[in-house]
Amino acid sequence: MLNIMLVDDEVLALKYLKSMVDWEAFGYHIAGCAASGKRALELYDETVPEIVISDIRMPLMDGLELTRRLKEKNKEIEVILLSAYGDFEYAKKGIEYGVSEYLLKHEISEELLLEKLSAVKEKIQKKNHREKIYQKYFMEQLIYHPARTGGAEEMFSNRLFLVLCHKRSVFCGGKVIEGAWNEIEQELLAEAMEQPLEDKIFYVADAQLAPNNWLVLYRIENTASKYTVNGLIEKKCAHIGASLKVMLECRFHILYSFEIAPHEISENFRKMSRQIRYAMFFPTDQWEACTEFPVKEGKNIQSMEEIRQLESAISNVREDPAKIVRELFYHLCAEKDWDACKSLIIFLNGMLLEVWEKEHIEKNGGEEKYYTIKEVSSYFEENFQNIHKIICGETAYSDLVQEIIRYIRKNYKKDLSLDELGKAFQMNGVYLGQIFRKETGTTFLKYLTEVRIEEAKRLLKEANVSVSEAAELVGYHTSQYFSKVFAKVAGMTPWEYKRWKEKN
Repeated sequence: MLNIMLVDDEVLALKYLKSMVDWEAFGYHIAGCAASGKRALELYDETVPEIVISDIRMPLMDGLELTRRLKEKNKEIEVILLSAYGDFEYAKKGIEYGVSEYLLKHEISEELLLEKLSAVKEKIQKKNHREKIYQKYFMEQLIYHPARTGGAEEMFSNRLFLVLCHKRSVFCGGKVIEGAWNEIEQELLAEAMEQPLEDKIFYVADAQLAPNNWLVLYRIENTASKYTVNGLIEKKCAHIGASLKVMLECRFHILYSFEIAPHEISENFRKMSRQIRYAMFFPTDQWEACTEFPVKEGKNIQSMEEIRQLESAISNVREDPAKIVRELFYHLCAEKDWDACKSLIIFLNGMLLEVWEKEHIEKNGGEEKYYTIKEVSSYFEENFQNIHKIICGETAYSDLVQEIIRYIRKNYKKDLSLDELGKAFQMNGVYLGQIFRKETGTTFLKYLTEVRIEEAKRLLKEANVSVSEAAELVGYHTSQYFSKVFAKVAGMTPWEYKRWKEKN
């Protein structure tokens, strides 16, 4: 959105110009209107427009003089002059002063004005693009090759500070995905970064050094106290954070340095780069000062003994797999060992996938997003606890009943019956059914049906299969009988369930 100022000494002409175009719809914002050149100069410092559209003939200060004075303030400002006269001398002077466009009032229309503004906008965008390329090069030299920028101290004051804006990584679908600033977030970030604060904090340059990391350099002016400076630095970070918080899907972490000199830029950037790697150990959407952060060497995940305990606990009714997972993460989090945490995440996710497939258990929370190690730990704790409950049951079933449950979950696609169960366990099938009902409170057939319908729900929701295909995949020979059983258990037909899930 480009800021525009309108200037005309005729009030009706000013109102007409303001209503001529749906400015916001075309990417423009009327930042201010002035009825004289003098007032326009006063408003400039408040509104800082990129484009000024002004009448050329005004008392005391005409449009040409206003252009000259504005160019003294900002040589990059674009000015469009309007006149009721086709005066060649005015046009010639306008070119000398750097006027972008010169339009006759009696010829102006919405279409013509938008056409001229489009050309000016393109010019501004090209100029901004060139500036960003230079800024990025300049910043990269300051942080990566400080020896090449020996004159940096002469380019700006000795009072500077850095801000690193980090888009948080997310754990989703079983893996950690690196964050990346999208276009809308970049626009919000750029607007918040470049805005000065209390006539004391001023933007110098910025560079997006990675898809998830944006570094900004600021200078400090017109203040002396270090206490005051530190408060202003935190306030500026809070302003950037508040701008990002309006984005629902944006999770961020902001690091800032305290006051530094030009020769300290590179060293402070290295500190920030080390510290930001550990963002997932801290709450989201916060800002904090950069400190000396210990560099952890990557380790293997915890001892194989603990892993073996977890594997054993999954199917042992007397064990608590969630507690083992919690302890695995606790030790690594205490040491802020990010590399080891990533290894543990990969390992535990592999275990989950293997057990889900082997035991035919529906995945849980696959599309949810988690931004902290604490949240990731909770995800694995809940899933391993859920598996444990399904395999072992809610109560302390006997080893025999636990084996029957595992057998049903593994073989539900087959034509199972108590006779088949008896053959598999080399015992009387009716007797096994009685034991199963006594401990679980449900019959063998009812439990088998529940397992089949739960798997059918997953297939209809995730695998995009037809109702007849789902019936066959879970062990029913006809879709009609399957639909009847499904409706009895789920309270709706398979077609209704499939449509409901697609809508929700």
